[in-house]
Amino acid sequence: MAGIGLLWSRMPEHVHDEARYIISSLVPMAMSYFNPYEQITVSEYGEERFRRNKMFVAVSTYLSRVCAGGASKLKAELNIKDDPVVTLDENQEVVDTFGGARMWWRLCPKASKNKGAITVSYYPGEADEPRCFRLVFHKRHRHLVLNSYLPSVVRRWRELTAKDRQRLLFTNHSKQGESMWTSVPYNPPATFDMLAMDHAKKVDIMEDLTAFEKGKEYHSKVGKAWKRGYLLHGPPGTGKSTMIGAMANFLDYDVYDLDLTSVKNNSELRKLFLDTTNKSIIVIEDIDAIEVELTTKRKGSNKAANGDELRDRRMLIEFADKNDEKSRVTLSGLLSFVDGLWSACGSERIFMFTTNHLDRLDPALIRPGRMDKHIEMSYCRFEAFKVLAKSYLDITDHSLFAEIGRLLDDTDTTPADVADNLMLRSKRLDDIDGAPPADVANNLMLRCKRKRDADECLAGLVETLKKSKMESATPPMDSAEEAKEEQT
Repeated sequence: MAGIGLLWSRMPEHVHDEARYIISSLVPMAMSYFNPYEQITVSEYGEERFRRNKMFVAVSTYLSRVCAGGASKLKAELNIKDDPVVTLDENQEVVDTFGGARMWWRLCPKASKNKGAITVSYYPGEADEPRCFRLVFHKRHRHLVLNSYLPSVVRRWRELTAKDRQRLLFTNHSKQGESMWTSVPYNPPATFDMLAMDHAKKVDIMEDLTAFEKGKEYHSKVGKAWKRGYLLHGPPGTGKSTMIGAMANFLDYDVYDLDLTSVKNNSELRKLFLDTTNKSIIVIEDIDAIEVELTTKRKGSNKAANGDELRDRRMLIEFADKNDEKSRVTLSGLLSFVDGLWSACGSERIFMFTTNHLDRLDPALIRPGRMDKHIEMSYCRFEAFKVLAKSYLDITDHSLFAEIGRLLDDTDTTPADVADNLMLRSKRLDDIDGAPPADVANNLMLRCKRKRDADECLAGLVETLKKSKMESATPPMDSAEEAKEEQT
């Protein structure tokens, strides 16, 4: 041993490095040869770090329902239905059996790749190893695990997911520098029967949605991504948000409410898109207001500008201050998200933009292929009024209907304003202060039913429409007349 140590000390340094490399390579091989167990790692995110690994979600759901009874450390939280759900805690091991074989699962927490070192990464969280499940099993069960056990876990996950299906409304936010979706249960009360718009237009929209839902083979045949774009435009209060809820109810799709102002760059936008699920509606509301913040000015491209100015503008966009509160999502990034390369990463998705000012939008954003169908949400006319009267007052005809129809044609009144006049209201409770609770409840019910019946509601609507007609007929005063009137 002394001779070997002396000989080792006399050898050059590169021989030492080579020997260490050989030993470090052979030791794991020798250990794996004598170790009768194998291991499978299910990471929370894939290697590209864009999309969450669905297998991780499947394993988490499966273990929480099937194997949580054998765990000593658990976590409890409320699900979307406000029911308690128990999941495995980190570093907790559970045992599962399948086909006479035993398998061990462990949830490993997030860990740093290089402890003590400063790592600069382009993508948020890339410097850390994500959470993962580790499955350990005997070598002789390898074929059973790969071909039978893991597929059974996925099947069980799908059964549990279908059983607990709940429509969700997602919104994006930033957590520790990383954009992610959070969700709440979404049960919009609106349906197409309740929408205050022309019946023929509603039928056309429903037929279009039905054709899209059944159009998987058609989109594959023509070589297009299975998606569709809808642009809802019209004044405020015309029911654009209600239309989104009605579409979600009609298709039973989840809704993703995308806030572009909280997305830092195009990379985060792509990551958020990849985290959306199939059978979903991706909504960007008031796109005309957000487009002001998009760092591309196509409307100014008609003006003469040399290449240096355009290059300087582009550099300013790409290297903006990190603390700048404005969104750095470019128009080209948004177009790629809607109809570019990234739009094909997924299927059965609907993109929906809403705007109050159609003329302010860039034509490239709303052309066919991106926004396939433009739906005008206009002011309330007589056909739309009859829908509201049926929904709010449960009537289909009245002596005031003819007059209301004429007034609606002469004024620009939104469905929201008409609905406000048709809502039943109750009196104030000053005269029943101190009364027993039962009397108060009965009084409220009677007054809500009798205070404003259909005659009174419709009469109030007529007065409102007449007032609106008079105001619209009065010509606006110029500044000189206003100043003169103020002096007098």
